[in-house]
Amino acid sequence: MFAEPPSPDHKTQQDWGFNWTDFPVMNMHPHAWPLYSAAKLLGLEFHEAGVSFKPDLPMTEYELTSPLLGFKKPRDGYSGWYAPSTPGRWDLELKLSGLEAARMREIRVNGLAEPLRNAAPEIRFTGESSPSTPLRWEVT
Repeated sequence: MFAEPPSPDHKTQQDWGFNWTDFPVMNMHPHAWPLYSAAKLLGLEFHEAGVSFKPDLPMTEYELTSPLLGFKKPRDGYSGWYAPSTPGRWDLELKLSGLEAARMREIRVNGLAEPLRNAAPEIRFTGESSPSTPLRWEVT
């Protein structure tokens, strides 16, 4: 008549420390689908040391903003910010097509500018942030 209690070997999501609704892209409710799709369209990948973007949208201009990061594609380049809740030094990567990368001449990280030395499709840079000051970047 009564259900057997789970065995001690049986683990639930909470036992492993997972709560899929805490990270919205793991939330399979329809209201979360646009967030998941937008991240995929930007080629957004988070990793332990920072973030990687591979934007493939066939649009001249667009923008994505969330509490964690912002990404903007104006006509003349790319820009964004990264605001994790812990301070640190972060690695960012912008993966562009060869033609798009060849147009880029300068990178600015937290207000400091320097010329791009080659037209490699992967533009890598690092910068610092704190909870009150996001890492801001611009590639033109």
